[in-house]
Amino acid sequence: MLLSPQQFQQVSGAVRDLTPTQLAWVSGYLSGLTNHSVVVPPLAAANTSLPSLKTTVLYGSQTGNSKRVAAQLYAHLQESHSDVVLQDIKSYRPQNLKQEQRLFVVISTHGNGEPPDDARAFFQFVQSERAPTLDKLQYAVLALGDASYEAFCETGVVLDQRLAALGATRLLPRVDCDVDFKAAAGTWQQAVLQALLAEKSDTYQAEVLSNIVLTDQGSAKEVFHLELSLEDSGIQYQPGDILAVNVPNAAELVEQVLVLSGLSADDKVVLHGRELRLFHALQEYRELSSVTRRQLQMYASDFAQTVIQDWLCAADWVDVLQAFPAPLTAQAFVDVLRPLQPRQYSIASSPTAHADEVHLLIKRVVYDFQGRTHLGTASNGLAQVKAGTRVAVAVKENPHFKLPQDPQTSMIMIGAGTGVAPFRSFLFEREAQGIRGKTWLFFGEQRFRSDFLYQAEWLQLMENGTLERMNVAFSRDQAQKHYVQHRLQESAAELYQWLAAGAHVYVCGDMHGMAKDVHQTLLAIVQEQGGYTEVDANALLEQWIAERRYQRDVY
Repeated sequence: MLLSPQQFQQVSGAVRDLTPTQLAWVSGYLSGLTNHSVVVPPLAAANTSLPSLKTTVLYGSQTGNSKRVAAQLYAHLQESHSDVVLQDIKSYRPQNLKQEQRLFVVISTHGNGEPPDDARAFFQFVQSERAPTLDKLQYAVLALGDASYEAFCETGVVLDQRLAALGATRLLPRVDCDVDFKAAAGTWQQAVLQALLAEKSDTYQAEVLSNIVLTDQGSAKEVFHLELSLEDSGIQYQPGDILAVNVPNAAELVEQVLVLSGLSADDKVVLHGRELRLFHALQEYRELSSVTRRQLQMYASDFAQTVIQDWLCAADWVDVLQAFPAPLTAQAFVDVLRPLQPRQYSIASSPTAHADEVHLLIKRVVYDFQGRTHLGTASNGLAQVKAGTRVAVAVKENPHFKLPQDPQTSMIMIGAGTGVAPFRSFLFEREAQGIRGKTWLFFGEQRFRSDFLYQAEWLQLMENGTLERMNVAFSRDQAQKHYVQHRLQESAAELYQWLAAGAHVYVCGDMHGMAKDVHQTLLAIVQEQGGYTEVDANALLEQWIAERRYQRDVY
């Protein structure tokens, strides 16, 4: 043993009450004591990619040191986290802080406690009364300075304290760096990466309770209802929240990619400092079923710009390798690929009515492209899970899609297909709380006989008074297609009465199709029934959005 019994006791006592995030920081700090460069050491073995929160790396630099450190952190985060941006504080709009989820700031102190010239406007805003509440933000600050000045790292100190005062959560303790900053900066970067990996342990292996196909024979699609157990997990959620599900790539897809790439399943690659078999790395950690514009342009520079958009909508890496074979090493190929991200689904259950459970409504994605059938990674993987098996899940809060604070507020809910999922959550929650009426559901699908999702439950909710009204649109049951927006227009007068009386509107579904058409129909109804001009109708809907009277969960 390298430590004496007394030393071991001291170390154990010092770390006993630390959180996982604090332990990660201490681990990074200790490893950095012997690290004399800003290069981040390899991460310890990890079994997943980093969480998918939007992350911004922000820097304010007078001489360029902060920029270099921030750029290095950004490069490391890019390796395992797809939704990350690097931005100079000079060009950053401080008003965007209220939209940030995770922020890492590298900031220097200029003169005797002054921010860099480029950061002055940012600091004036943050310290003013206009600064927003930041209770949804996680952050960490690395401060660069010169200890020969009295106000050592003052800019970083002030920013760290101000973000906390605005309600943000400090992910790591602030680190103050002297002129010889490389070792401390490297330690901080390591702590950042370790802390993010530690967060991923929040996923829970939920047991599958049942998996039921809801669509009937004759349907053009397969939609299934999945029930998972949360018993003893400690996981809590609210109606309107989202469940993120980790699903590996299908073995068949991985095998196709290996054949076309000419690589071996047993080739060795390194991810997050851990050596893995290529097959395992591709199946568990890398995205194969989708391709980004940047990847296409990097991988095949002769891709015609006119076809890129079509490929972005439908191609996977089998398509790319077939069309543009290229001699890549296993490591180079893995490095081109994006991390495999959890798939997100609107929760279809009520935490009160369905205690210790979470339900999902999922459409199985199957489509043809480039002469072959493509299968959605998560929807097809989950379609095959049996009762008793386990699925890795995590709840993601959805603060912009919530029941009204006043339960007596009327609700208009509009959804097509699986977009009806959160409204099942809303209505069962209201039923469990004994709240009746003041609810109006618009639901659209293709065919009444085969696609009327949750039909028996809607009828039950109408019979007991929880659901006051329901309008349905089945687009393929007649020659002329009818959609939910048509049902809205048919009920325009009464719908406007509900809106004028203060009803809240909820829309869930396809961003570019149904949700867009519904928005235009609501605008038309407000103009026609309320006597508004187009400009005023637009302004009114924007006001409702700002007031959370009009909420959308679109994808």
